[in-house]
Amino acid sequence: MAGALSTQFEKISDSAKAANDKIKAAGKKTKDQLDADLASARAKASAAADRLSEKADAADDKASSRSQEVRRKWQAHVAEVKANIEKKKAKHDVKEAERSAKWALDFALDAIDFAQAAIDEAEYAALDALHAQAEADSLAR
Repeated sequence: MAGALSTQFEKISDSAKAANDKIKAAGKKTKDQLDADLASARAKASAAADRLSEKADAADDKASSRSQEVRRKWQAHVAEVKANIEKKKAKHDVKEAERSAKWALDFALDAIDFAQAAIDEAEYAALDALHAQAEADSLAR
């Protein structure tokens, strides 16, 4: 069990590293290149949200219900922010574009904070699962 949990955490680490590398490289790209990167990232995020939603729909225990609620609230928030960003992109006013950029930055920072909180919660859940298994093993002896 510990190996499987560790493997999942390694995937998170690898994904965070790849995302960080892309963000660092983005500073040297043109707007058109960034448009393509943004579309790719949007598709990837949408696919991940869909997977989480499908997983949450299939879950039926109490802990999963809490997870479902958190996921749905986050997905609703993300959808609202994306819709607002798209609306603001349609405007070509410089001040509006600067406000939109600040708003997008704030959203990105919130998303990073949410990801960190999710990692912290996942660590707790993984350790709790390992503890529960160890307790079950000790009672079985």
